[in-house]
Amino acid sequence: MAVVWLNHKSAFNRIKESDRGLHWVNLFILFSTALLPFPTAVVSAALQEHDQQDQRVAVAFYALIGALLCASWLAFFHYLARRKDLLKEEVSERHFPAERVRALIGVILYAAAGLIGYLVAPLAGLAIFVVLPVFYAVTSAGLYQVPLTRRIPRRPPAPGS
Repeated sequence: MAVVWLNHKSAFNRIKESDRGLHWVNLFILFSTALLPFPTAVVSAALQEHDQQDQRVAVAFYALIGALLCASWLAFFHYLARRKDLLKEEVSERHFPAERVRALIGVILYAAAGLIGYLVAPLAGLAIFVVLPVFYAVTSAGLYQVPLTRRIPRRPPAPGS
């Protein structure tokens, strides 16, 4: 949920005003985020019971909610890509259209994780669940604004070296 907050804050830092449509797509994000604890608890219980079929269903259920969350972001980014009047002037006109790619990646990967977790192995689906929040945390400022290297200023050599 912390990663959702990072992404939410990053998105709203680019918005100067809102309208009724933005409120609704934002509520869709908040609603789907609020659902996350339940499938998390279902996965946890299934893993503790060591029942392979329950684990498969739990992973598929979690994937469904994860895909729903990403779909809510897709709707949010799509709305903002079409409503440039709501954005701050310094925001690139390509930012929110490009953010739809991040959301679509999530929908696809959560669906894949659910299928893999159900049809192949629950732990394989869980591995994808671990990678996705890392991806969204690293790209929270935007997909094309990820610093690939950290710049460290060079210090001049110490005198007498």
